[in-house]
Formats: sequence, structure tokens, C-alpha cells
Amino acid sequence: MRPRRVAQLVVLTVLVLGVLITPWRGLGSRVKNFAAWQVQAGTPDQTNLMIAMADGVRLATDVYLPGADAPLPTVLIRLPYGKRDYGEVRFWVDKLVPRGFAVVVQDMRGRHGSEGVFAPYPNAGPDGAATLDWIVAQPWSNGRVGTLGCSALGESQLMLAAQGHPAHRAMVPIASGGAIGSLGGSYGYFGAFEGGVFGLAASAGWFGGAGGKTAEFSGHHPIEPASALPHLPLIDVVAQMRSDPTDYEDFLRNFGDADYWRKAGYVTGQEPFTTPALFIDSWHDPGIRSTFLLAKAVADRGVETHMIATSGTHCGYLGSDQDTVVGDLPVSPQTRLGFVETIIGFLDQHLADGPVQDLPRLSYYALVEDRWRTADAWPPTTAKPVQFYLAEGKSLSQMPPNGAPARWTLISDPFDPVPSIGGALCCTGDPNELSGPVFQNAIEDRADVLVFTSAPLSAPMLLAGPIWADLTVSADVLDTDLVLRVTDVDTEGRSLLLQEGALRLRYRNGIEQPALLTPGQSYQVRIELRDIAYLLGSGHRLRLGIAGSSFPRLERNLNTGGRNYDETEGQVAHVTLSSGAGGQSSVTVHVLSD
Repeated sequence: MRPRRVAQLVVLTVLVLGVLITPWRGLGSRVKNFAAWQVQAGTPDQTNLMIAMADGVRLATDVYLPGADAPLPTVLIRLPYGKRDYGEVRFWVDKLVPRGFAVVVQDMRGRHGSEGVFAPYPNAGPDGAATLDWIVAQPWSNGRVGTLGCSALGESQLMLAAQGHPAHRAMVPIASGGAIGSLGGSYGYFGAFEGGVFGLAASAGWFGGAGGKTAEFSGHHPIEPASALPHLPLIDVVAQMRSDPTDYEDFLRNFGDADYWRKAGYVTGQEPFTTPALFIDSWHDPGIRSTFLLAKAVADRGVETHMIATSGTHCGYLGSDQDTVVGDLPVSPQTRLGFVETIIGFLDQHLADGPVQDLPRLSYYALVEDRWRTADAWPPTTAKPVQFYLAEGKSLSQMPPNGAPARWTLISDPFDPVPSIGGALCCTGDPNELSGPVFQNAIEDRADVLVFTSAPLSAPMLLAGPIWADLTVSADVLDTDLVLRVTDVDTEGRSLLLQEGALRLRYRNGIEQPALLTPGQSYQVRIELRDIAYLLGSGHRLRLGIAGSSFPRLERNLNTGGRNYDETEGQVAHVTLSSGAGGQSSVTVHVLSD
């Protein structure tokens, strides 16, 4: 690796990440309601019970009881972050116990007080089911259990629901998109992959800081990313931060091994879901698209399913009930949703015969419009796809070009990558990290970013649905990446990120059918971006930015066509896009008409 470029990458990483990574154990610090999550939940009524799983491994469990004599509805929270330390647990114990719920909190196997070896998440379903067996056998249980929690606490709920346990009567998976395996062709696996590209900052941050496999190593592990993230080979990045084993290396080695991921328990869409569900996610959570897919998979089984899509970033849903700013975007909801009461009401209905909740199939917050909307499907039936074609002058036109194809070339140098700014930059633990809708002008001025911009809109345009791009591309290498950003350009020229997406071109036919490129040959590829509900104002312009990288959010493709994760040498890629007769390129959004 070239020394000058190494120095550039170190500086770049420092600029982007800022300070030490303190990943997910400090998740409460990432949300707007940080202060609320610091409540003291009190001492458990039953402390460090060691509950035996089917294989004899015992899991440390706390029980909080409201003091009522009658059989109680129960909420189970399972987590890898320490059952007595984690702010989200304390918050919900404080809210639920006074409302008459028993709360059971359990360290996952291999973490903190529990025996065994941790992995995400082959044991989440069976261990959760064994814990339900124990709960319903207790004299204080009414035989009905709900589950609740965000991120890893939400993902494990989906694995438990796949077991079809009769006592599992309600679940509230929040920001749980990482539960997806092969569902919907996304192949996310712990949220670690995007279009076949490894999510470097979040994955290395999680495994480096919180990825210990046994109780001895399950606490938070402070790490220094500035020197680690640029390291090559990629597979050795976490080893630069800690010496004990994690699952980081196996994730990289086994991406293409369907059997490995099947055994890991991730959702495929074939599960016999029966548990009523309330899904919650935020527009700028990395897994928002996956959450829509998960909610549909449960609903397709004929199960009562609701979803709420709100403003915010990873696990920041409670903050959307406050006047706030997300990224660079002011957010001032006209109507508060009342997440706490909504969640408790849903649990009360299904666990304790409480009042039936009048919950829409989907509630979603339209950014900039600052309005809550409802729908029976996603995208809403009144949202229609609208194409903007890449055209001469690097413009976006709603009229398809019919002349000779226009061509544009971008350079992708893995040793001088385009930096990550905002978007799904998640879980690094950097307190100065700015994720979500952030202005992109600083990178759009780079020579290695192609930018296509529409004419000013003559009237407001409300987007509501998925976004994707169909591109005609060729390259002079065997494999490379494309990273797309769709932005809103205001009348002052500020380019605010709406959503982004990526594709490793060897996976253009699907993850299960990798195929290297033939240099110089043109291909039609589709790149999925994340979903959004957003009001583009009159006079604003829609913009599509195309680059070959987003570092350190995503790993760099070394452009060799090799395994990438264990390589150290790379090459510059030249990628050509074309649009015109015989091969159109376009970006598709969904436009809502009321």
C-alpha cells in the first residue's frame, strides 16, 4: 500500500470519525432522549437467576415485579449489553412495572453474567423459547409474554418469533433490520452488508468494541479507529483493536455461504410467524428498508402487524416526540405520536386484555412536511413511480433521451476513497458523529463523484416509497462498487442527503449469482436505495450523486475481482455510465398524490 495514501486515509478517518469508538453499549447516548434513558430502575425482585437452556447452558436473568398478587403479563428483554447497565432496559423497567407488568431481563449466552459462547444469533430463537417456558411456569405469570427493545434487542425478537412459541403474544421490534438474512434479496446479516458491500465502520466498531464471545470479554472494549479502519487486509481490522476472538472474520469469510447464514438464525421469510407485531424504525436508520421487508413478511402470514416510520437515526425513535434536528434537517412534528403510550397500549392489549388499540397498518412521518400520515400499504397506493433519466449536461430529465447515448466516466481509487458524510453512518460511538440528512456539497465537488441534477421543480413533490436506480455501466476492471446518494438541492444550492445505497457489481444478478465483469462490456444494473417520505419544495431540485466508495461507512473495493477481504493491493477503476437509445440510465422515486 502506498505510504502517502496510508497517511491520507488515517487523516480522513480521523476527520470522519473524530474520537474513540464506543459502540452500542452506549446506545442511549446516540438518541435524542438520552436523559430519559438514564433513569434508575431500582433493584430487581429476583436477581441473577440462572435459567437453564436446552443444552444446559445457564443464562443470568433478573425479574422486576409490580407487587400485584394476580397473575401478571410479562415483558421479556434479552440483550448482549449487560442487563443492569443498559439505559434502554432501565427506561422500560421504569415505565412498565408501575403499569402492572412483570419485566424479565436476560443476558444473552456468553455475555456478562451468562454462561456459554455468544454469536449473532444462532441461539437467539431457541434460548428465547426456553426462557418463555420458564416464565410461563412461574406463579406470577399469566402465561402471556411480550418482547421489546431496539437494535440487537429487536433482532432477537424476530428470531424468537420464528419459533412459534404459544406464549409469545406480542413483540415490539425497534430498528431491527439487522434480523434479515436472505429476505427480499437484501442479504443484510446483522445489518453488516449493503448490496454485497461490507459496512466497515459499524461492523468493525461493534465487533471491536462489544463483540466478545464469552462473559470474560463481554464488557465494553475501548478502541481507536483512526489507525484500524484503513488497515489492510480488511479481515485483520478488528485484530488491530482487540486480541480475543470475535465473529468479525467469519462474517467476511462466509458472506456467500447460504448454509452458514441459515444456521445463524436470520429471517428468510419462510418462518411460521404467529406473534402480533408493532415494528418501529427511523428514516435514517441503516435498516429502514429491511424493517419494511420484515413487517411485510410477518403480515404475509396473516398476523396482526403495524409499523411506524419516524424521523431520526438508529434507535432515536423517542426523540421524534420532541422538537429537534436530525442531521442538518430541522424536524418539528405538528403532532406527537406518543411512542411510550403507544407501545404500552399495544402490549397491554395482547398480554392483559387491555383496550383494543386503534393502530393503523402504517404510520409514517413525512419529513419537511412535518406531518404524520397513515397508509394500508408501502408504498402508499397513491404513490406512483416517477423516473428521472440521466441526460446531457449531467441533468436529470423526466423525458427519456432518445438520441445517441451520452457517456460519463468516474474514477474509483481505493486509496483515495470518497468520504462518508451523514446518511447511515451509524454505531461508531463518536459523540460528534453527524448521521442522517446531512449536506453533501463537500463531496459533490470532488472529481471522482458524478452529479446529475434536475431542473427546479415547478410545484412541491412529496416522495413516499422506495428509491432505486437503473444504470447502464461498464468498467475496465473485474469488479468494483457503486455508491449512490439522492439529495434535495435547495434554492441556495445546498444539497441535503435524502437516502443512499450501494452495489458491488459482481452481485448485479443477485447475491447468489456472483459474476465478475468483462472489462469494457456494458451491463444493466439496479441499485436499491433506502425508503423515504420527504417533501421536495417548489424551486428545489432532485440530485443523484454517483461514486465508487463511501469510506469508512463501507469497505473499499480494491477492484481486483479477488476476495477483497484478505487483499492488500488494489487498482484504480474507471467506470463509464451511459444513457440514451439502447441503454437508459435513471433514478426512480415514488411521488404521492393525495
